[in-house]
Amino acid sequence: MLIAQTAGRFGWSIPDAHTCAATMLLALALLSPSHAYAQSNTPPSEQEIQNWVEQLDDDRFAVREIAQQQLSRQLSSILPKLIELAESPESNASNALLQFLGFVSQDALSQQGKAAFESLNRIAAERTTQKAILAQKILESVSVEMQEQALDRLERVGILVADRHLSVLTQLKDVKNALVIDERFVGTDDDLAMLPWLFDVEFVKLEGPRVSRPMLEYVMKMPQLRSLQIIETNLQSQDLRPLIAAPDMDLIEILYSPVDDQAIEILEQVPIFGDLQLFGTEVSATGAETLVEKIETANVFVGRGGFLGITCEPSSLVIQESIPEGPASKAGIRMYDKLKKINGVPIQNFDDLRKQLAKSAAGESVLVEYDRPIMSMRPIDPDPENRNRFPGRNLRQQIDGYETRQVDVTLGKRPSNMNP
Repeated sequence: MLIAQTAGRFGWSIPDAHTCAATMLLALALLSPSHAYAQSNTPPSEQEIQNWVEQLDDDRFAVREIAQQQLSRQLSSILPKLIELAESPESNASNALLQFLGFVSQDALSQQGKAAFESLNRIAAERTTQKAILAQKILESVSVEMQEQALDRLERVGILVADRHLSVLTQLKDVKNALVIDERFVGTDDDLAMLPWLFDVEFVKLEGPRVSRPMLEYVMKMPQLRSLQIIETNLQSQDLRPLIAAPDMDLIEILYSPVDDQAIEILEQVPIFGDLQLFGTEVSATGAETLVEKIETANVFVGRGGFLGITCEPSSLVIQESIPEGPASKAGIRMYDKLKKINGVPIQNFDDLRKQLAKSAAGESVLVEYDRPIMSMRPIDPDPENRNRFPGRNLRQQIDGYETRQVDVTLGKRPSNMNP
């Protein structure tokens, strides 16, 4: 795919594109460990390297093929020189050399592939030169190809990217291109190493006991990562250290994982500029206060993890949804009820509600006081003549008042999603 795309962009004829595609397959095969025996014990001279690079542009296919074979066989010893030639301002690096580095960069799991890709990125950063523009186009082609390979490989080991209905900041939200790694993951570190090729993923959810520190390290290399959820894992505080290398984050949520006050020193170094929530962790009340003081760039919230299972209007606390089979629903609280107190403490808005619930863990009970609206049918039209003419058709349901109720609710755990 890369060769065909590159052929169209750089003016190769179609036969040349197919020929070069076959050559690339040979070159990539020569890069594999099984062909290590083919490498010479004696490193080639700089003149030999220069000759092979020049021959990449030869009009004769056989000469180009031999040059690519020689470069591939000697790659481990000559790649630094090839990168130097490609990046040097004094060097008039050929298109073919940059394309060869593009071929090498598709061996994404090798150090050679990574070095070639990084070199093309440095060249592309020059932006306006002809060489930089070519490097940008090669990188685009490589990225498209590698993202397709990554998606296919990750799907085979249980990692899917899809639109999902997730619980985010205690609200249910539709999230586009969310990547989820959970108990279905059956892959290895080599599979996880493909994560940095996913350029369209901003939201990642890590859930369950399979989540590990190495997994978190690979996730931090995803270039467009902005939101991260860590849910019901066995990660300890020190396992969060990879978060320090995160890109600028809009959201980090850590739920029901055994991190404690030792995480504070790590979290204060994380580039978070939106919301940081710790829910159901082992961070103490004192630790929570310290975390709020130290992190000034984000909205920080720390709760013990009790979940009521409702969504409500933030200022009036009128319930908009009581999640089916959730704690509130099981206790008889329903839509249009208006919350008034938690454990006897008056609440005026959503922040008050959240602060009171934060004091309780999943499995603990809270006393909820709420107003239940008393409904009646009232005529829409005050004219008695019209009401008699159309009986039952000019009525609507109205609130006559409220009945104050109290109920003990056993709090649950916040669900991570609402997908089937």
